[in-house]
Amino acid sequence: MRIITLPANGSGPGGTGGPGATTTTSTTTTTTTTTTVPTTTTTVTEAPFRMIFQIGISHHNETILACVVCQKVYDNTCQGFGIPNLLQWCPTAAEAAIEYTLGLITSLIPFIPAGSCGTFITCPLTTTLKIKIIGTEIPAVVFYAWCEESGADAGKWYTGISWLAKFELVSLACRPIL
Repeated sequence: MRIITLPANGSGPGGTGGPGATTTTSTTTTTTTTTTVPTTTTTVTEAPFRMIFQIGISHHNETILACVVCQKVYDNTCQGFGIPNLLQWCPTAAEAAIEYTLGLITSLIPFIPAGSCGTFITCPLTTTLKIKIIGTEIPAVVFYAWCEESGADAGKWYTGISWLAKFELVSLACRPIL
């Protein structure tokens, strides 16, 4: 606050309202500060349906190979925690970190047919893998699934050992442990 004292007419002896009277003026300055807090929105989306790793890159050019014949096997009705309710929910494919690769699975698990599209499954905490075989969902101890891109079984998803015991999958999902 600033106070300025001025003579009323600039001369003479003082008196109320007359010559020599003093007028006091005060000025107040107000400063307003606005603070903006940024907000963050996070959207979880599933990774593109394509190969994320390639064995053998020639001439420093990377070629991304897609799973063409094989459709996604993770249950696409899974909407995330608590949806539709706390007993029947399942994480989305992105939340379960489901990624599909072409060729990688056969280099790591040699008994899977060459050139297969595959996925490794690691369910988030508080969930367990369930596989749907012929319309029935059952608990599973597997951690991988594969689908041949060509041949008699092209487009069909399996788990197990290809030459010993393989099981055709309808779908798979991480479900809550009850």
